Amino acid sequence: MFNIAIFGRPNVGKSTLFNALVGKKKAIVSNVSGVTVDRNYGIVKLNDISFNLIDTAGIIDEAIYKNEFTVQTLKAIEEADLVFFVTDYSSGILPYDFELSSILRKTKKNVIHLVNKCDAKNNVFSDKEAIKIGFKEIIYISSEHKKGFDDIYNSLIKMKNFRNSEKIIPSIINNNSQIKISFIGKPNSGKSSLINTILGHERLVTGSKAGLTRDSIQIPFLYKNKSFSLIDTAGMRRKAKVNDFVEKQSVSKSMLAIRMSDIVILVLDATNKLNKQDLILAKRAIDYGKSIVISLNKWDLIEDKINLKKYFSEKIKISLSQLNDVKILPTSCFKIYGIDKLLEDIITVYDNSHNRISTSDLNKWFKFLSEKHPAPMVKGKKNSLKYISQVEVLPPRFIIFCSYPKDIPSSYVKYIKNNLKKAFNFKGVNIVINLKRTSNPFTSQ
Repeated sequence: MFNIAIFGRPNVGKSTLFNALVGKKKAIVSNVSGVTVDRNYGIVKLNDISFNLIDTAGIIDEAIYKNEFTVQTLKAIEEADLVFFVTDYSSGILPYDFELSSILRKTKKNVIHLVNKCDAKNNVFSDKEAIKIGFKEIIYISSEHKKGFDDIYNSLIKMKNFRNSEKIIPSIINNNSQIKISFIGKPNSGKSSLINTILGHERLVTGSKAGLTRDSIQIPFLYKNKSFSLIDTAGMRRKAKVNDFVEKQSVSKSMLAIRMSDIVILVLDATNKLNKQDLILAKRAIDYGKSIVISLNKWDLIEDKINLKKYFSEKIKISLSQLNDVKILPTSCFKIYGIDKLLEDIITVYDNSHNRISTSDLNKWFKFLSEKHPAPMVKGKKNSLKYISQVEVLPPRFIIFCSYPKDIPSSYVKYIKNNLKKAFNFKGVNIVINLKRTSNPFTSQ
């Protein structure tokens, strides 16, 4: 597919343009400079054409060629067949725009100069300055109000190499066959570093400073002929500490990423003790019906590995009793340790999440279980467990029909879940059980 990168200084409206063309709020937009850090990809359908769009970090004056944000932006330009060079009508053409245009010309890429925010009032804007930037094609647009998009369309269809690139690359598009994995955790637990280690290259910006990741970035990846979509998320702090608009947006994006996922990787910093925020994040994923695999990251920094692994296993078993068989895997990005094991276990949990049990086998087992250990009585009456049915996979969801669903204690539901996992190979999987007051039509009343 034809690749187009968006390039320009901070706050010219690059992410607003990206969201408007992609057709959804995929990138966080703010007046604060530097919100976009990593490359963000999206498929654009503009009238009868499609192309791949890459949002990039705005390059600030002192950062040219000096930091990882810039490296990511320049990689996006390297991948691109065309670059949208974005300037700001409301502020006018600034000296730094000329400096960036000079960098862009050295790449010898095809460029369309987009003058954004053209609906703003600016009596001193000079068309001559826009022409002086040096790119032949200039289009005046308003990303916020989608003005000028027809001009972008007309410009693209005239390009000779555009129509030859209409074939869509399946790995870039949301693909139902992909295993969607989100990486969640507190700031600075090493989520982005772990994804970079899995990919084998520096795809995401990393550093010792917490909070570098703002957007949820989705990256295609192939492992042993299985297609993955790796979703990096912003580190999430305690709710009481989140008061910044951008951080609130980041947390919202992270929650959406969890809901989109098939499997969630909870990345823990092994150099820190397990705390309440780690457990809150895990329980949120469980509440969304997601299966969790835990990465004990930064394992190379641990000296007493045996006792620390025992500490985490015991703490998690007590605190996450819903997932007492959760996989806990030590990983190290520095030593490249535990990565294959992590991916193998993700595949195992994903496959187990697709197990579908026949209704007859399920009810033979359920009858035996409920007779062996009946549900507690309700005011002297038997709380009859009549029937069980599997209604979904990923996550496996079961409905139990019984006399008094509200009076079934959570400990009894947990007992059913644990036995269900052992009987039908749901190891490591988050099973959802719903209780319903109704009768099995095949059971006499």
